[in-house]
Amino acid sequence: MVWSIVAMLVCTTARITWLKVLPHEQLAAAAGAHRSDAKELAERGQIVDRRGRVLATSLMARRVYVDPALIWERGWDRVKKAAKDDPTSQATTDPFRDVATAVGSILKIPSSRVLTTLRNNADARYIVVAEALTDDQVEELQTLRLGGVGVESYPKRTYPAGSIAEQVVGCVGQERHGQSGAELQHESVMLGEDGNLGFLRDVQRRPLWIDERDYQPARNGQDIRLSLDLVVQELAEECLRTAVKQFNAGGGRCVVMDVENGDILALADVLNPRRGWREVTTDPSRAIHPSLGRNRNVTDPYEPGSTFKPFVWAAATELGKYKTNSIVKLPQGPYVTRFGRVIRDVKYYGPVSWKTVLVKSLNGGMASAAEKMTFAQMRDMLEAFGFGKKTGVGIPGESEGLVTSAKAWSKYTQTSVCMGHEIGVTPVQMVQAFSAFCRDGTMTPARLTLGQEGESRAFPLPVRRVLPAAIAYEAREAMEGVITEGTGRKAQSDRYRMFGKSGTAQLPKPKGQGKGYFEDRYVSSFIAGAPFKNPRIVCLVVIDDPDKAKGHYGGSIAGPVCRDVIDQTLEYMGVSPDQDPKKSAQLASIRKEPDRH
Repeated sequence: MVWSIVAMLVCTTARITWLKVLPHEQLAAAAGAHRSDAKELAERGQIVDRRGRVLATSLMARRVYVDPALIWERGWDRVKKAAKDDPTSQATTDPFRDVATAVGSILKIPSSRVLTTLRNNADARYIVVAEALTDDQVEELQTLRLGGVGVESYPKRTYPAGSIAEQVVGCVGQERHGQSGAELQHESVMLGEDGNLGFLRDVQRRPLWIDERDYQPARNGQDIRLSLDLVVQELAEECLRTAVKQFNAGGGRCVVMDVENGDILALADVLNPRRGWREVTTDPSRAIHPSLGRNRNVTDPYEPGSTFKPFVWAAATELGKYKTNSIVKLPQGPYVTRFGRVIRDVKYYGPVSWKTVLVKSLNGGMASAAEKMTFAQMRDMLEAFGFGKKTGVGIPGESEGLVTSAKAWSKYTQTSVCMGHEIGVTPVQMVQAFSAFCRDGTMTPARLTLGQEGESRAFPLPVRRVLPAAIAYEAREAMEGVITEGTGRKAQSDRYRMFGKSGTAQLPKPKGQGKGYFEDRYVSSFIAGAPFKNPRIVCLVVIDDPDKAKGHYGGSIAGPVCRDVIDQTLEYMGVSPDQDPKKSAQLASIRKEPDRH
């Protein structure tokens, strides 16, 4: 008898186990799923600046979600129960309105908005109502224990630096995916991989059994270190905004680069929509969110004007077309090319040295040199300095710039490019190319990303020679003359010996506004390096479409901004001043002189 009972118990246990582990299809369908999965969210990697200061990170926050279908079901269950307890009662209810009133009161949001959400999603099982709840709000919601209303934790992306470098850093959408900037560019590295925990549960969804083989831990994303310096970025943005406001400009751009390694220290980009103006540069995405706007330092080419002349000057010097002290036989009036094009200047000096051509920014002298160069030599110069191709700096939507094709290249193109016209460059292309004058004629690619945090960054930098060291130094000397006696006099620093070039180019008409250029609208720019003997940084400032009534010459409106950014950046970097103290008093009077090109 005992053995019979034991045998029956063993058989019963075996049958229960069989039905539990390998149930019949019909039984499994009736019993429902007996396994559940719990997701373990991976932490998205941080974005930090070159010194490790956090630009973007994720914090755990809490949000309230609703299950409209369950709210409706539970609400009417209460009505039915009340009717059963008291058949004579006439209980009425609106489950959605009851929950909307309670949730709206706790979250301090209009209950009508919650009610509309519930009614428009009556059959849904999961709708987020509000995010970033406070501790008090969470406690109140949990105390009410509203059926169909729950609170959950989620990773919330935060930006400790606020709006600083927002177009560079970018943003993350609700699904934790990068939407723009570095958040988008490094999505695959920073996102990580969510983990999962599978377990056996009972009908109340309570865990019964967990097998270690069913646990896959989350793999957190990697941190990304940018070359940006938060302090330099902030001061560049402040100086740029001040100038854009002062000259009622449509916008402005500023790039600061460490010439020793190509690191971009600052990428500032400001737009200033003006009432009553038909703006040439617009960015509708910024209206949605500023961080969604394109970074015009890499996406929007512009005509550099006279800031482009140093590259042509150096190439012509290297080719032996002119030496620094060679006399360029310019007329006392406009220069006329061999094919009859008239080249005008603000002032006519007659015959001058080749160095003076650059110092005084003489269009006639540059056209003379361009006529001595072949088309191939001019195009080789563009290619050597990296114009017409992407820098690969690592920002989505980077432009190659605009360079006339070899097939369409003409004598007119040849004598336009030498003055910085009929060519489009991006600000990042310009600082990358200009770094050759700051170094020994070699150029290292611009870079914005220093790699994943924790990786060794002691890797050799790719260096490419574009000029002989002697030619690069001669160009640097000539550009110091631009600052001390040429078009950049108002940009002189009383702390550092700068060398650079100003530019004032007419603004091209956009599509839909005709062909050619505006007669009274400009792009004003200034590019410079410092200190003179051992340059550390190059800075470019572009003021887009300034109000001509307030000023438009690059040397007078972009130059001082460039000087201020350079002064503050070098001081922050601990670079000792190299300017002659005796010049300080002279500089104060020079800066008060009337504007001139």
